[in-house]
Amino acid sequence: MNMRFLSILSALTLVALAIAVGTLATLWFRPRPLAAQTTGAPVRQITVVGEGKTNAPPDTALVQIGVQTDAPTAREALTANNTQMEALIARLKELGVAERDIQTSNLSIWPRYDNEGRQVVGYQVSNMVSVKIRQIDQAGELLDKVVDAGANNLGGIAFLIDDPSALQKSARDAAIADARQRAEAMAQAAGVTLGQVLAISETISSPPVYPMMMEARTAGAGGSVPIQTGEQTITAQVQMTFEIR
Repeated sequence: MNMRFLSILSALTLVALAIAVGTLATLWFRPRPLAAQTTGAPVRQITVVGEGKTNAPPDTALVQIGVQTDAPTAREALTANNTQMEALIARLKELGVAERDIQTSNLSIWPRYDNEGRQVVGYQVSNMVSVKIRQIDQAGELLDKVVDAGANNLGGIAFLIDDPSALQKSARDAAIADARQRAEAMAQAAGVTLGQVLAISETISSPPVYPMMMEARTAGAGGSVPIQTGEQTITAQVQMTFEIR
């Protein structure tokens, strides 16, 4: 019985040893990962920056329009301002400005002091709304009419392109073409040829919206407010990395 047990134990030991040897052999002789086979030779490459621009006239005006009122007490100043502002907003809607294009941008109340700056002599309330004018050719006439409706504070006007996506694509395409042209010129000068694109990134910039200060005009002073929209420039930059051979 003991001999039979020893035989079974020996057989199991041999099987376990064979499995261990087989596992070690598999781990030793299996193919190495590609990274391990690489000897460290870096990929030769060229990195360039290309630029593209697109110009177009703006199609939208953004105007800061408001009402400023003065009164001996804060309540009186606010009540007068509310009445005047409600009339102004109603007039904007009559002129075709959608409610979604009228947004309150500032509401403030502050005391007014005497010449010595010690005693409060009254209060001033200012309420400003940001108005998006989508019919830009009518911006001058609209501004003239809101002054008639009670606006006495025009904070500024800025021009923009409401949907610049098509212009951005045009600028991006021009930037990519410019980058490839630069890379080809560099490769030719260096005596190499371009391979595949290894990396690409972009930066697109639209002109910042700078509000231009305006002064409110008195009613009946003449024709519409003269507006010059100028032109907007959208710029795209791409950085491209090419393999070289």
